[in-house]
Amino acid sequence: MVANNRRISGYFLLAVILLAAFFRFWQLESLPPGLYHDEAYNGLDALSLNQGKLFPQFYEGWEGYAADAHAEQPAKATRFPVFFEGNYGREPLHIYLMALSINLFGATPFAIRAIPAAAGVLAVAATFLAARMLFSEREEADGSYLVPLLAALVVAILYPAIHFSRFGIRAMVFVPVETMAVACFWWGVSRREKKKLAKSDAATWLIFLLSGFFLGLALYTFAASRLLPLVWIIFVPLWFLQDREAFWIHWRHVAGMAGAALLTSLPLLLFFLRYPYYFVFRIAYVANRGKGVIEGRPGMTWLLNVGRVLRGLLWQGETHLRHNLPGRPYLDPIQAVFFLLGVIKTLRRIAQPRFQFLLIWFVVMLLPSILSGDAPHFGRLSGAAVPMAILVALGIAWLYDRLRLIKWGRYGSGGAQKATILIIVSLLMASTLWSAVDYFVRYAQHPDLATDFYLADWQLGQYAREEGADSLVYLSPTQEELATILYALEDGERLRNYSSSQELVPAGVPGTAALYLLRADEQAELAALRAYFPEGKPGREIEGYLPLKVGADAARNRLAAETDLDFGQAIRLIGLSIAGDDESLQVRLAWQGEAEMEKNYTAFIHLVNGAGNLLAQQDRQPAGYPTSDWQPGEVVVDSFAVSRPDGLAADDEISLRTGFYYLPTSEALGETVELASFTWEQLDLAE
Repeated sequence: MVANNRRISGYFLLAVILLAAFFRFWQLESLPPGLYHDEAYNGLDALSLNQGKLFPQFYEGWEGYAADAHAEQPAKATRFPVFFEGNYGREPLHIYLMALSINLFGATPFAIRAIPAAAGVLAVAATFLAARMLFSEREEADGSYLVPLLAALVVAILYPAIHFSRFGIRAMVFVPVETMAVACFWWGVSRREKKKLAKSDAATWLIFLLSGFFLGLALYTFAASRLLPLVWIIFVPLWFLQDREAFWIHWRHVAGMAGAALLTSLPLLLFFLRYPYYFVFRIAYVANRGKGVIEGRPGMTWLLNVGRVLRGLLWQGETHLRHNLPGRPYLDPIQAVFFLLGVIKTLRRIAQPRFQFLLIWFVVMLLPSILSGDAPHFGRLSGAAVPMAILVALGIAWLYDRLRLIKWGRYGSGGAQKATILIIVSLLMASTLWSAVDYFVRYAQHPDLATDFYLADWQLGQYAREEGADSLVYLSPTQEELATILYALEDGERLRNYSSSQELVPAGVPGTAALYLLRADEQAELAALRAYFPEGKPGREIEGYLPLKVGADAARNRLAAETDLDFGQAIRLIGLSIAGDDESLQVRLAWQGEAEMEKNYTAFIHLVNGAGNLLAQQDRQPAGYPTSDWQPGEVVVDSFAVSRPDGLAADDEISLRTGFYYLPTSEALGETVELASFTWEQLDLAE
């Protein structure tokens, strides 16, 4: 009979895992549509790992905080980082797993999302194990023997668990790791008693060490994991104070577990010791950002957040579309009722260590959202999903016990059992359908979903990859977040982001094809490009952008004179044209990058007289394309206009000079060079 029950339980668990896999992998490539910036940024780091690049890597210009992070400790280049510093800093485990996934599936949204999806399925199995160690048939004479299977089912159908399993960020990777730490801890606690061992054996020690390993590994998954050790810090002293026998039996095990956790997390802890900036940077950022922040009063913010989080769990929900179907609570009404019943049952048995642990685990894992400025944040509640599911399962088990004790008339105890099962199964099926409809119908059809997940950027990046497989890609205007397009290209070094102007033409690298993508309203700038590249081929509009394809050997509208003038071995002047009229002087210069530049240099055009006195000038950075973005070999053509100096006679000798300097310090880049000497009446000849 026992073997038969175990077989049935095994089949049920397999069905739950398959259901979880279906909810997490079905249409994963296209739902959510596109690829949100943070997902793509993770993919870029994974690509960089596969491409053998050195870290730290930063892909977007806004990440100036890197200078602050390394103000006292210079960055140490490494092939395999223990912490990825870009995009405010991220723990590494999911990125390494994504690198493997991209090797298998290519640089696609599926490859990025397959890792949290797989973690979501593993979380279901881990929930079964953790709940079984906490609440098993051996512990309870009532329906608690159902809790492991029910808890696994709740995680499988929990809407936020489904959503964050399909979202290529690191939150869900944390869940199975934290849950295995709990499962192994309670497995170790129960084993000695269950096996009736006189003393701890090697297997018991191994189980506790394994719990410590998972606890340490959790720190490599998600910032919320830094609060996970607090569960044991609170519970263990409380447990030992109540149970002196447990203290003498398990204190060495707990110490070994702590040592294993410390040893596992040591590389990451050493990184934070070397760069403490990154330990507090992300935490401070999320705690002080959002509508719920009360400036200068964090304590009041957190106090109010308790109510916001509880409302978010039960009836109000989160409004952020990328995290949730706006307004949908974390638990649907059926789950919420069972959750409240489970909380009541837990509080009634709070004297028992297992119930104490469950409640502490749940409350501690609420803290990442409570301490956030934008609570409730369902992503930061991911660590609470499993203890919440166990509480729901306890509530279901309680209802099962109450219903089967009701006298169901002439049907007897067998009929009561069947009716009870029918009611429970009907409620669970309704909850399952609720989640499925809310995610795969209502959420999938939300009119703003494609915008929130950057579908246009993804499609634009795919177009650029397909239309110009080996081309440089010039995108205008500049935008803060480029990760989605960069990931679609699979090579971030191909993209040049600039703000187009009629004065400047980024002319690419000679001998290399280029694809220009300009916003549809930049018609004058597109005309300037086509004038420089007369053989450029315009294409159809794609996602609001107009393309211009330039072949590797396409003709260029070359400047009147070729030159070879060097500026600090960083920039070379390779051509110029000078023209003018009665009012002004127009100078067009073709520069070519010789080396990567960290600074944004200012270019200048000076008119001086025979005595060397400055008559007129124009000083500015290259229009819309700063020198820090130039790459070696790249040609940039820029145009300057200088007004004719007052009182300058047509036959007065003047000289034209140019050069670069760094504005904050006035440091020159190389020497100032003289381009030409002429009189104003000679300008027609110069042209």
